[in-house]
Amino acid sequence: MEEEEVGEASLTMLAERTLQSPINLKHLTYCPTMSLLALATDDEQVHVFRTNGQRVFGITRKNPASKITGIKWKPDASAFTGKIMYEKDDTAAGKDLICCLGWATNFTEIANVRETVSNFDDSSTLDEFIASVRGTGNSQEVPSLPVELAFIDVASTLPKLSVLPMGGSRVSLDALFKPLSTDSATSVDVLIVGHEDGTIDLSMSEDFSIGNFNLHDADPTLSDSKPLLHSSHPRSTTHALLVSNGLEELHVVPFDLRPISTAGRFLSLLASKVTELHNLLGYLHQVQEHISSEIRTSQDLPSRFMRNIDETLREKSDCTWVQAAYHLVVTGHCCPEAKEWLVNELGERVSSLKSEIGDRVALTHCSKGHKRWDKAVNSGYETIRRLTHESLLPALERLCVLLSRLRGLSRFQSSDVLLGLSTLELDNMLDSTYCLQLLSYRLLKCVSSESQQFGAFSTWLRHEIEKQAADPTSATAQEIAEKDLSFDYAGILAYIQGAMMQSQMLSYAGSPANGQSQWDLDAEGRALFALYKRELSDESRSIRPQKRLPGLSGLLRHLQAQSSSAFDRISETLRRNVQFGVPIYLSTGASSCADTRMVVEVFTPVRAVFLRVLANQDPKKDIISTGEVSIYVALGPSSREARGPFVQSGGRTCPLTQAAIKMFRITLIVETGVSSTKSVQYDNIPVPAGAVRDMKFIDDEALAVAFTDQKGKEETQFLPVTCVPRLLKVNYRLKGRSGKTLLYRERGLTHKGDEADPRSIFERTGIDLTNPTDVTIHTMHRFPPGKRWIPQGLEVNGRRGRRTICVVAEDRVHYRQFDLDNRKGANVEDVAADPPEADGAMSAL
Repeated sequence: MEEEEVGEASLTMLAERTLQSPINLKHLTYCPTMSLLALATDDEQVHVFRTNGQRVFGITRKNPASKITGIKWKPDASAFTGKIMYEKDDTAAGKDLICCLGWATNFTEIANVRETVSNFDDSSTLDEFIASVRGTGNSQEVPSLPVELAFIDVASTLPKLSVLPMGGSRVSLDALFKPLSTDSATSVDVLIVGHEDGTIDLSMSEDFSIGNFNLHDADPTLSDSKPLLHSSHPRSTTHALLVSNGLEELHVVPFDLRPISTAGRFLSLLASKVTELHNLLGYLHQVQEHISSEIRTSQDLPSRFMRNIDETLREKSDCTWVQAAYHLVVTGHCCPEAKEWLVNELGERVSSLKSEIGDRVALTHCSKGHKRWDKAVNSGYETIRRLTHESLLPALERLCVLLSRLRGLSRFQSSDVLLGLSTLELDNMLDSTYCLQLLSYRLLKCVSSESQQFGAFSTWLRHEIEKQAADPTSATAQEIAEKDLSFDYAGILAYIQGAMMQSQMLSYAGSPANGQSQWDLDAEGRALFALYKRELSDESRSIRPQKRLPGLSGLLRHLQAQSSSAFDRISETLRRNVQFGVPIYLSTGASSCADTRMVVEVFTPVRAVFLRVLANQDPKKDIISTGEVSIYVALGPSSREARGPFVQSGGRTCPLTQAAIKMFRITLIVETGVSSTKSVQYDNIPVPAGAVRDMKFIDDEALAVAFTDQKGKEETQFLPVTCVPRLLKVNYRLKGRSGKTLLYRERGLTHKGDEADPRSIFERTGIDLTNPTDVTIHTMHRFPPGKRWIPQGLEVNGRRGRRTICVVAEDRVHYRQFDLDNRKGANVEDVAADPPEADGAMSAL
C-alpha cells in the first residue's frame, strides 16, 4: 500500500483493494445503514466489501447473455442487504435497458414529523432524524393507543408457513411475510426505475406496482429523453429526475407523488398488505403446482401397469383388469392372463431360480413390481396430505385474515377514492378463498379415504401375488389360503371400482369427469360458495351435475384474476394522483459527471430563526410548514468547454468557454402534494481543463470533487499545486471554514442561453478552482504526485460517525476508502452492525 502524503490535507485511509476485473463506475454504492460497499465489475459480478476492505459476499450471473443494469440499496438495507437488478441484453427485442434507479423513503405523516423536528438541533443528521421518526432511535414518546390498535397484525400470531420443496430457505420465506410494525408505519419505500426510452416504473414496498409513466407526458420536447439521476427527501412527496434529451439538453423534472400525502399512514399499510397478498398468491400457486404434480405422479405408475394387462385381457378374455380384479376378490378365481401378469409383471421373474433355491426363497422375492406400485401411491398420498395440511390450509387461513384486513380498511373510510379499495371485490375474493378452503378439506377427506382403501387393496394384492406364484400342492399354498379371512374386502372392492378406475383427486387437480364441462366462473356471476354448496348437496343425493366446478388450479386462477383486477383498481387510483411537474432547463452539452441532491433548506427551528433574521423577516413564522425544498445539481465540465478563443478579464487570460462546475439550486414549493417552481439559481466554479474527474454530494452542506490535471501524470518534483491529484471539499450551501461560499444568481425559469459571460464568472464567482490558493483551501486530501494513482470515480457515504469516501483509480482496478471525518486512530474494525462474513459467492441470479 502506498503511503499517502501526511499533512493538514490528509484523510485516514481505511482500506485499499485490487480487483481482478475493472470496476463499473456506474454501479458503485454504499449501504445506507451499514458499513458496506457494493460494486459491480466489467465481468458482470457484484462484490460487497466492508469499509476495512474485507469481502462479505459476491453474486455471479448464470446467464452469459445477462448484464447488470443497476445496483441500489434498499433504504433500510433489508432483504439480502440490497437491491441488485439484472436484465437481459435484449434491446433487439424492443426492450429498453434500465438507466436510472432510485430507492428512497418517504414519510407519510408530515404532522408527526414536524413534532419530531422540534426535538432536534442543528447538529442532528438526516439519518438520526429518520431513525427517530421510524421509532428506532432514542425517542421516549408514549405510543399512541389508537395507532397501535389499528396496526395490530393478527397474521403474526398464525403459524409460520412451511418451506416448500425446492422453494428456498426458511429465512427467505420469512422475509416475504414480514409483518408491518408500527415503527415502519410512518414511512413508505418508493422504488423508481427509469428506462432508456423515457419510461418510469413506480413501485412501493418492492412489489406494489403503481404503474409506469413516460417523460413525454411532462413535456412534448422530452419525447426522446432518458432519466439519468434521481433525488428525493423523506419529508418531500416530490421527487426529482435529472433528464437528458436527444439534443443533449439537461432538465430537472419534478415527480409529484401525491398518494403519499393524501393517503397518509394508510398508504404504508396498503402497500405492505398488497405486497403480502401478492407473495401469498405466489406461494399458493406453488403449493397447487406441487399437489397437482404429486397427484399425477402417484397415478402414473398404476395406470401404466393396468394399461399393459387391459390390452391382453380385452384380446383373450373380453374384460378389463378392474373387472378381473373384482371377479377375483368375490369368487377367488383368477384367469390365466391375470395370473401371468400378477406373477411376471408385479412380481419378480424368478421361475429359473425355483429349482435351485427352493419355493420359499422365490416367494420372498416375487413382489418387486408391487413394491414400486405400493411405494408410488403411498408416498403420493402422504405428500399430498402433508402439502394440504401443512402448506395449503395455513396459507388460506392467512389469506382470509389478510383479505379481511383490507376489507376493513376499505370500509373504514372513503378508500375507494383515496386508495382504490373496493369492498365488493374483496368480498368476492373472500368467497373464492372460502371455496378453496372447502376444496382443501374435501381433498384431505378424499386422500384419507383412498389411502385407507389402497392399504387394504395393496395387502390383498400382495397376498394374491404370493398365492398365484405358489405351487397349489405345497405347504406354502396351504398357509397362504388361511390368510384369506383377514382382509377388508369392503375397502378392497371400493378401491377397485373407485380410485383404481379414476381417483377423485384428479377432479381437485382440475380435470373434469368424462362428459362434463366446467363452470365459467367469470360468466356465472354468482357467489361461488353457494355453487359449491349446491354441488355437494347434489353429490350427497347421488345426483350427477351437468357441469362441474373447477378444482384447485381453476379456483386459484379465478382468485388471481380477481386479485389482478383489484390490484389494477388500486394502481389506477394511485396513478391518477401521480404527475410530472414542469421541466426546468439547466444547460446544453454532455457533462463529464453529475450528481443531484434534494434538501429541505430549513430543517431545524434553530436554523429557521437564523435565516429569517438574516433575511429581515419575522423569526417566529412557522417556516417548517412552508413545504419548500431545494434541488441541488452539480454538473461537470462538458468536453467542448475550455477551448479558445481567449478573452481578458481582470488582468487574466481565460477561454471564452471556460471549463466550470455548474451548480444549480432549484427551489420548489410543494402544496397538497403538487410542486411549483419558485426560483432557479446558479453559479459556476471555474476549473482547469480536464481537472474534474468525478464529484458527489457528501451531505446537505458539502460536495466532494476528484480533482487532478493531465500534467499530474508526469513524474516531476516541480508540479504546480493544481496538478497534484487530490480530493476537494466545496461547501455549496453555507460558508465553510475557508469563509468562501457560492454566489447563487437568479435565472429565468425557461432561460436557455449561456448562464453568464466568462468574464463575469471570474469577477463574481465565490470559488475559483483555477486559483491555486482556492484549490489549497478546499483540499481535504492530496495523493502523492508522480505515483501514477489518479482518481477517476467517487462514491460517498455521508452517515454521521461512519462518513467514508471510496476513490476508484484511473485503471478502475484499484480503489481506496478514506474516513471523511479524519479520525486518526479510529477503530475501523468496529462493524458490529454488519452481517457475518460469508466467504465465496452467494447463489447466482
